[in-house]
Amino acid sequence: MPFTANLTTEEGLRAHLTSLSVDYSNVTSLTGGNANFLYRVTLEDEKTVIYKHAAPWLHFDPSFNLDPSRMDYESQALQMLPLVLSKHMSQTNVRPAAWCSYNEKEKLLCIEDGGSRNLKSAYTDPKLDIPSTGEDLGNWLAALHTCTTQTPLSLSDEISLEANNPIAVGAYRYSYDGLQSVLAQFSHSAAFGAQINETFGSLLASDNECICHGDFWPGNVLVRSPGAHTQDEDTAVAVGLKLTIVDWEMVRRGTSATDVAQFAAEAFLLDTFHGGRGLRAAFLNSYACARRGDEEDGDVVLGRGWVKRVAVHWGVHVAFWPTSVVWTDREGTRGLVELGVGVLRAAVEEDWQLLRNSELFRGVGGVWPELFDRA
Repeated sequence: MPFTANLTTEEGLRAHLTSLSVDYSNVTSLTGGNANFLYRVTLEDEKTVIYKHAAPWLHFDPSFNLDPSRMDYESQALQMLPLVLSKHMSQTNVRPAAWCSYNEKEKLLCIEDGGSRNLKSAYTDPKLDIPSTGEDLGNWLAALHTCTTQTPLSLSDEISLEANNPIAVGAYRYSYDGLQSVLAQFSHSAAFGAQINETFGSLLASDNECICHGDFWPGNVLVRSPGAHTQDEDTAVAVGLKLTIVDWEMVRRGTSATDVAQFAAEAFLLDTFHGGRGLRAAFLNSYACARRGDEEDGDVVLGRGWVKRVAVHWGVHVAFWPTSVVWTDREGTRGLVELGVGVLRAAVEEDWQLLRNSELFRGVGGVWPELFDRA
C-alpha cells in the first residue's frame, strides 16, 4: 500500500517527509492560517521552506467544509505567474512566493519561506517606509492585473478564459452574503444590504477582466526588511526590502477593483488604528498611476464604472469584516459600519463628489480626479 500520513499534525508531516527521504532537521507548526495547516521546515543545509496542506475543512473550524482543490489553483498560479509578470515588470522587490513542489494527491504545497513578519504586523516598525511600501505594492498589483487579461486559470489542458476557480468565486461573496445581517445588527437597512448583494455580489460570478489574487491584504504580504539575510546558494547575503505575496488559493479571474478595494480597506484600518502612516493613499495613487500609464499599451481604460466597483467593495469590506475581526470597541465598530454604509450609498447613488471626499479617497491625487470624470 502507498504511504499515507495525517498532514494536519507536525508528526504526520515528519513521517511524510521521512517517507520521501527528505533531509530535514526541524518541523514547526505556524499560527495565523485560518484555512490551512502551515509548517516551517528546516532542511539539512539550514535553509527553511514552508509546507502548506489543505484539508477538506477549515483549520480553525473543522465543521466548515471547503474543497481542498483550492490548493491546485494556488500551485498553478505560483508556477505560472512569475514568467508572466517578469515580461511586464522586470525590476521590482515584490513577487509571488517561489514554488518548490506540489503533491496534488495530498494537497501539500511547498514554497519559499518569505519570512515571519507580514505587513500588518510590520506596519508600526519605524524603520519600514510605509508610503514607499504602498507604492511598491500598488505598482506590482497593477502589473498583475494588466498582464493577465489573457491568462487562463484552466487546470486541464483545455485553455479557456472562461474557466475559473469555483472555490474562490463562491468564497469571495461571503461578505456580500453577510452584509444584510450586519446592517440589521447595527440598525441599518437590511434591505439595502440585500440590494448590494443582489446588484454587485452577483457580478463576482461573471467578472472576467484579469487574474486577481483574491485575498490581497497586508496579512498576505510577507516583509523582509533591508539588512535581513537570505540563503543564496551556499552564501548568506544581505538583501534589500523584499515583499513576498502569499496565499494564492483564492486566485480567480475577476475584476481588478476587488483586489484594489480589499487592500485599500485593510490599509485604511491600519492607518486609522495603528498610526496613520499613509499606506492607503500611497497604494491607491501608485496603482492608478501605473494603470494609467499602461493604457497606451491597450490596457482596459479605468473610469467611473470601475471606481464604483472599488467603492462598493471597499464599503462592503469596512462595514462587514470589523464586526468579526476586532479593530476597536463596539461603538467604534458601529462607526465603521456607518462609514461603510455611507460609501456604499454614495456609490449606488453615483454621488461622485461625496465619494471624492470619503475616507476611501481622502488624500489621493495623481490620476484619480481624471478617473472620477470619465464616463
